[in-house]
Amino acid sequence: MNIVLNFLPLKSGGGLQVGLDFVRQAQQRGTSHHWFLVATEGTPLAQTRDTAHFHVAAIIPRSVTARLWFEYVGCRQLLARIKPNVIYTQFGPQWPGASARQVVGCAYSNLLYPEIDFWGRLPLLQRTIRTLIDVGRTRRLLAANHIIFETSDLAERAITLLKRSRTQVSCVRPSVSSLIGPDTHDAATHDRCASIPPGFRVLLLSVFHPNKNIELLPEIAAALRDRYQVSDVVFVLTLPPEHPGTARVLAKARALGVAHNLYNLGPIPQQGCAEAYRACQAVILPSQLESFSNNIAEAWTMQKPLLITDMDWARSLCGQGALYFAYNDAAAAAEQLFRLRNEPGTYQKIVAYGHEALLSYPTSEQRFDQYLSIIERYQS
Repeated sequence: MNIVLNFLPLKSGGGLQVGLDFVRQAQQRGTSHHWFLVATEGTPLAQTRDTAHFHVAAIIPRSVTARLWFEYVGCRQLLARIKPNVIYTQFGPQWPGASARQVVGCAYSNLLYPEIDFWGRLPLLQRTIRTLIDVGRTRRLLAANHIIFETSDLAERAITLLKRSRTQVSCVRPSVSSLIGPDTHDAATHDRCASIPPGFRVLLLSVFHPNKNIELLPEIAAALRDRYQVSDVVFVLTLPPEHPGTARVLAKARALGVAHNLYNLGPIPQQGCAEAYRACQAVILPSQLESFSNNIAEAWTMQKPLLITDMDWARSLCGQGALYFAYNDAAAAAEQLFRLRNEPGTYQKIVAYGHEALLSYPTSEQRFDQYLSIIERYQS
């Protein structure tokens, strides 16, 4: 069976990490098939080496126009040569220019939560552009033969809101990447982590995105100072220093007098993520909405307590394996962080619950096998 992997959407963050892990599993466990990877130039995926059954079929320049041209037109020549049974897209829309059957993984949770104003933080023009993009994403999502979601809630919403048949929708629960674990080490990232200021370190491992609500962190630091006289909490970020959003977050911290409570480590390589977790005492995820975040399972794996927004999606993903605070409520988040910092029993309890929750999720190998079983349905 010839399978084309459309990993063009995977450039950074958790999606890239999932893609790298998928490639590793396909090379090790998918040897009965032939795999053809299409990736974006300059990403770690583009550096993948060929094996007897796994090939890098095309590297596409990192531009919107190049990607769209390939998806609508350029892919046809490649597909005529490969003659794939299936095209599998990890977290992105299908290729309109392809006639082969297409299975797509969907992490666009905002498409299925219309009650949440996902882009509400953006200026009007940007909000309008994002909304139009979402319309296009929805249309291309509906054109796929099969959609894989990471939670049963999203799968059920697709059936109800997008009018998909149950035979066209699946749920494959996420897992911890095989690239991250207590025994994973990276010397370069370890050395960088030595520069993090001392204190109770709270990690937010993420690129900048409006949905991540990173701007709340300076407010939490100010609430800890004003309400609890706590000044040693350090929020550790992994943001691109040149991003305008990074500048806004750090400027807000300076304005509130808590600049010393935020430290931007900068982007770290996938193989170095475990070092960032190891260097911190807790993990925070103040997002408004997530399909799933690698931060959740990775915090559990690295035995760090997780602090997350109290939303339905978070409760369904984490259960007892997290401490919750009301969305966008700095005072509530500060209260829970104060508990983690000052109550060893609470700290250990959340870590233990996280470990229990992790056991209910598939391993990286099991997740790949579930993906593959769905893809194989379309081999004829």
